[in-house]
Parts: sequence; structure tokens; C-alpha cells
Amino acid sequence: MRRGIVILLTALLLLSGCAAQTEPPGEEQDGKLTVYTDWSKLDERNKLMPSIGSRWYDEYTGQLILRDDYGPLIPYAGLRLMDNWPAITGCLYGLMTTDGVVVTDAVYSSVTSPIYYMGWKQLSHPLLALYTRTPPDAAHIYGRDSWAIAARDGSWCTEFCYRGFRAGKDGLLLFEDDQITHMSPTGETINVWQIAELKLTEEEINEVFIGLIWREGYFGGWLGDYFSLCNANGSFEEVILLHIPTGQKEIMTISDWNALVETSYASQPDMEDFAANLPPGDYNGITYLWDSFSDDDIPALISATQDKADVSYDLFFLSDGTPLPELTRRSWIWYYSVGPVGGLIEVLDMNTASYYDRETMDCVFRTYLGYDAD
Repeated sequence: MRRGIVILLTALLLLSGCAAQTEPPGEEQDGKLTVYTDWSKLDERNKLMPSIGSRWYDEYTGQLILRDDYGPLIPYAGLRLMDNWPAITGCLYGLMTTDGVVVTDAVYSSVTSPIYYMGWKQLSHPLLALYTRTPPDAAHIYGRDSWAIAARDGSWCTEFCYRGFRAGKDGLLLFEDDQITHMSPTGETINVWQIAELKLTEEEINEVFIGLIWREGYFGGWLGDYFSLCNANGSFEEVILLHIPTGQKEIMTISDWNALVETSYASQPDMEDFAANLPPGDYNGITYLWDSFSDDDIPALISATQDKADVSYDLFFLSDGTPLPELTRRSWIWYYSVGPVGGLIEVLDMNTASYYDRETMDCVFRTYLGYDAD
């Protein structure tokens, strides 16, 4: 019922929320509703919008305070820096509840959900991966990555002691300078292996951490019982693997590793089925967006690019084709992005971060990012 109402209502409203439309509200084409918008209004600056949400703690909270009554936590953007250090995407992130109650201030360079794949399907563990980046110094000219793992509900959290991690069906592999920890999907330690016992050269150890960051070449991947650490013997003919059940080093030929890779992937769902749900239109490109905090094997959002008067616009839809015209913006705006997170839709504008309920499009949280443009 809600989606039918939204289609009718949003067809009658401007994307900018201002004056009446200059085009008809919509018409039926082949049984589907074409949604018209007043494209000229998209160039107008948005009116100042109110902040929405609340805080769990009145005072500044620079770290996760452990407790078991938050409920599921998700990240929110709280400060725009437009710098690769310490922020990856230009914003620092904090943690909040799914109904918009801030639990920590924006102190993390990134907050993600550890995801892995079973065939095509994306799955996630009930965990949070919290990331910070230390300042550059003589030993680390690009800074140094530090990760901590926390329960999705904020009931426990590790130290920021890990240089990187990889998720798989059986949990996480967490990498420190001198050891690798196998953590279960719910946070228990299964095994700890000393890197020295693997008898890797210094160059091979460096490749391990490069693979964690960039997943270059044949290393950095977790398939079944094996994690690919690095190339063997300085060549591209063999790969050094960690056999996870035993914690032992094994060597496999690249051809055998590639065969294992190929058998691990199932056929993907037909994306054209989702594209068929979109209203008729000439779309230059279609992008499917999954929620990393969900195990759904259907996209949470669909973005489609369309030209109007020689200008490209990004339009957004739910996977069933329900249009979300209030999210439409010009393409290639550096500060504007839309993505799903924990059942909400994150909308980053130049100086605001807004989070909308995906079903109702009610804004449950909005904060200003404190960005002063040049």
C-alpha cells in the first residue's frame, strides 16, 4: 500500500519540495507509470533542513561504550573533511541505532560490515569492522591502518590492533604484524597462528598485507579451507596458502588455484529482471546497490542515469521499481552520494548526512557535516 501511495504522491511533488510541476504528473505506458519531474528545480540550492535524531549520551563520546541494550548499530557520516587522511571517503563516521540515536561521535575513518560471498549471494556476519588511520610518519608515509572488530549490538569490541581482515563463511581472519587470528562469526577466537611459524620472507610478508588492502594478483582471497597469502618463490606460477583447519602453509600452482576460484562462483541472478521493473525511459546506465548490513540477495536500491536537456541525472528506485524521485540529482556531483545501510538510505550532500527509512522515506536522522567550502 505504501509504495502505491508513494508513486502517486511523488508524481505530484517536485523533487526539490518547492513549487508545482511544470510537466504532467504521469501517464500509463504499457501498464507502467512514467514519473515526471520538474528538472529545472534540481539546480536550486536546497533549503536549510532541520537536524533530526537524538543522542544516547549527552557528552562527547569518542569511543564505543559497551552495553547490550543499543540494538543493531550502523554507521553515520558526521564530519566532512575531504581528505584521504584520516577519512577514506571524505567523511568521518560514528555509530547510531537504526532509529537515529547517536552512540558514538564521528571518530572512525570507516565503519563496515564484514561481508563474504556464497556463490553470487552476499552475506554478512553480525559484526562491525571499525577502521582508523594513524597520521603519516617516517616509517609509514601513508599512515597506518588499524582495525577493531565489535559486536553489531555494541556489547563488545576488540582493541584497534589489526592491520587488516578478511571475512569468509567460517568467520574472520584478523592480521597483526606477528600473528593471524581466526575469529568465529560471533566473535570467539578459534585459532591464533604466529606468522613466523609460516616461514615467510620479508618480501612475502609485505605481499600479504598488500593483498589485504588491494587484493592484488592471486593473494588476499579466502576460498573454502584456504586463504591465499602471497606468490611463492617470487614468481607467478605458485601461490602460498594458509590451510585454515590446520594453520599450515601449503603451496599450490596458479592453475589449480584458478580452478578452485572458478568452482566457487555460482551463476548470478538475472539483473534484467530488476531492470524490467523500472518505469519506461532511456537510461544511459543502471547500477545495483546492495546493503552490506543485510543478507538479501536482491539489490536494496537501483540507480539509473538519464539525460535531460543535455544534462545527466541519477534517478533512484527500489528493487521493485518504486521511484524515489526526492533523491534525484545531477550526475557527477562530487559531494552527493546515495547508498543503502542497515535498512536505511544514506544521502550525503555537501554539508548534510541524511538517513531515510527505505520503506516509508521518513528521515530518521540528519546531521550537519561542518564542511566549509573554499
